[in-house]
Amino acid sequence: MNRIIATFLASFTAFGVTVADDLVSTTALELLGLKQSWARPVTAPWGVESIADQQLVVMEDDPVEFVEIVESATSSAAATDEENAAAGENASETGAGEEKLIARMRLDSIPANGHLSPREEAERRANNEIRRLKRKGIEAEFRVRSIPRVNLFSISDDGTLESRDAETGEPIWRIQVGDPQLPYLSLGADQEHLIVVNGSNIYQVDAKTGEVMSTIDTIGAPAFGATIAGEFVMVPMIGGGIECYPMRDPTIDPFLEKVEGDALALPVKSPDVGSSRTAWGTDRGFVYVMEMQGVPSLLFRLKTDGIVSSRIAAAKGNRFFFGSEGGQVYGIEATRSGEVLWSQPIGEPFYNEPLVFGNQVLLRSAYGNLFSLDTATGSLTWEEPLRGVGELVGVIDGKLYLTTLSGHCEVVDLATGDLVFAPRGLRPADFVVNTMTNRLYLVGQDGDVQCVHAIGEDLPTFHHELEIPVSVDESSSTKESQPAGNGNAAGGNDPFGAGGNDPFGAGGNDPFGGGGDDPFGAGGNNNNDPFGGGEAMEDPFGGANPFGN
Repeated sequence: MNRIIATFLASFTAFGVTVADDLVSTTALELLGLKQSWARPVTAPWGVESIADQQLVVMEDDPVEFVEIVESATSSAAATDEENAAAGENASETGAGEEKLIARMRLDSIPANGHLSPREEAERRANNEIRRLKRKGIEAEFRVRSIPRVNLFSISDDGTLESRDAETGEPIWRIQVGDPQLPYLSLGADQEHLIVVNGSNIYQVDAKTGEVMSTIDTIGAPAFGATIAGEFVMVPMIGGGIECYPMRDPTIDPFLEKVEGDALALPVKSPDVGSSRTAWGTDRGFVYVMEMQGVPSLLFRLKTDGIVSSRIAAAKGNRFFFGSEGGQVYGIEATRSGEVLWSQPIGEPFYNEPLVFGNQVLLRSAYGNLFSLDTATGSLTWEEPLRGVGELVGVIDGKLYLTTLSGHCEVVDLATGDLVFAPRGLRPADFVVNTMTNRLYLVGQDGDVQCVHAIGEDLPTFHHELEIPVSVDESSSTKESQPAGNGNAAGGNDPFGAGGNDPFGAGGNDPFGGGGDDPFGAGGNNNNDPFGGGEAMEDPFGGANPFGN
């Protein structure tokens, strides 16, 4: 089971810094060029060992909006001209007129004010601040910025299923589901649904509200968990075969597919918008690709040189990448007949799931050697493999964060494979693998989650192209929310009947309501000025105790 749980532990003896509360201190993070965004406990009754699974999901159809105040380009240019004139420099040579962010406020962090909506209240405060800045000779303007929301879903062994905003750590909802006497397997997760596999029971949960929509019993015994693909939930079974259960249409019967051999890992779905093609390997040396739109059907199977025992990596363009125990690495495209894009002999067995970043496939061999291959050709992109690698954590600013076989942390240049930094004394025990954004999610032994990012990158950037791009609205008109796009759901005998006309309606209370006294504050407790100066969005957990609550 691919559990994305994490922790950076131990002392930073080389720097004379210790870790507080089982997580990395802010001082230690600064030495790595990182900054803590938030740190909060996840409901885990026996610590990290009781977390059955955690999943990060980019909620592209549920964006987060910010109101930002930026210094006008003309104001910035004028200020720079004055500074350059005093220094005898040319403004055109010093980047005059570059946009300067003054303050930022997340709309769902403030409540409505009387008859004003949160957005109208934010714009009112922004206009007040702009007038105040103008009295100081600073020309500024505000804009509305929209980016996709990122949620962190966690399921614990006691049946606690919870959703958190992955950028703030704020809880969105928490429920109890299933029977704690039965095992919980890997979550199936997308923007609309969560699938909890508990023993032989499958629970469908609304990803936005936490409402349990329906439950059904499987025919066989689930092996790993569930994968959501198209209109179906795919569940590999112990003893072979795949069971597929419809999520909406009550006229569709469950679909059973017998394949040659037992699945060795959860199927993985193509990230392409509108695609439901999935792939997995079996213990008979085959990789199967299945189409889950309409009536599920097998597209093709590929006989591989050696067993593919790890989970397969998926990339845009219905492409899948994997390595075999026989030392062969493959890139395939899930067409109707199946197309092998390339096959590269490496000569070392592979048991780890590849990670795809941009045009690179990163794959660690059983000997701890990390290879980088081009997604288009399969050719090696590093002159030499990186040796002594344990696990891959994530990528920030072109730097790959990983652990070594000895348990230490290293930072590597993603383009060349060259070592950038090897902090002595930093020994991560577990980690969150995040291929979606430029964040690292670390989990302590007590189940405490810590989110860190590069200094200055207060908003996330996304490693993959999104269905709904990051957008900036320069006007002050209200932005329409994106529809869920799933139409009317059927109820009745549908084992996953959504019920109602719009189970994913955007209504409801603001789970982030309240905010702080200073939603535009950049730090400190300046309650009088909601746009109090300094850098925006300072770490609210600074200091020795990352859980200062």
